[in-house]
Amino acid sequence: MRPTRIAKLTTAAALSAALATVGGAGIAAAAPTACDPNAPGSCDKYDPHDPFVPGGNKVGKAPAHTIVMADFAFTPTKITAKPGETWTEDNRDIAIHNISSENYLNKHKKGTGGDIAADVSPGSKATFKMPTKPGKYKVVCFYHQNMTATITIKK
Repeated sequence: MRPTRIAKLTTAAALSAALATVGGAGIAAAAPTACDPNAPGSCDKYDPHDPFVPGGNKVGKAPAHTIVMADFAFTPTKITAKPGETWTEDNRDIAIHNISSENYLNKHKKGTGGDIAADVSPGSKATFKMPTKPGKYKVVCFYHQNMTATITIKK
C-alpha cells in the first residue's frame, strides 16, 4: 500500500508540530562551535594581509614616489610632485585601478579613464609621468570613484 499525498502531508505537519513543542519546552539547539568542519570556511585561518579580506591591505606610509592602491583607496591622498616626474602606481587590491583627473572624468562619462596613470592590474605595478602643468589635480579611480586624492604639481 502506497502512502497518499494527504498522508505524507499529515505526517509532515505532525512532525513539525512535535518538533516545535519540544523546542518550546526549553530544549535549545546546540551552540555552533568556532570551527565546524562541516561548515565551509568556518575553520579557515585568514592572513591579515590577504587582499581578499576587507581591511587586509594596511599600507601605512607609501614608498617614495609611489601611489599605493589598497582597500579601494589611494595612499597617500595628498601628493606633491614635480612636473613630468616619474612615479609608480602599486595596485595591492583585488580590482583594476587607474588615476584619472576629475577634469577628464567630467568630459568623458564613458571609457576607461586613466589620463594621469593607466590601468594597473591587481598585484601589479606600473610607472607613469606626473602632469607637466603646475597646479592642483583632484584625482579618482575611473572605475571606483570613491577612491580620491589630490596631486599638487610644483616646479
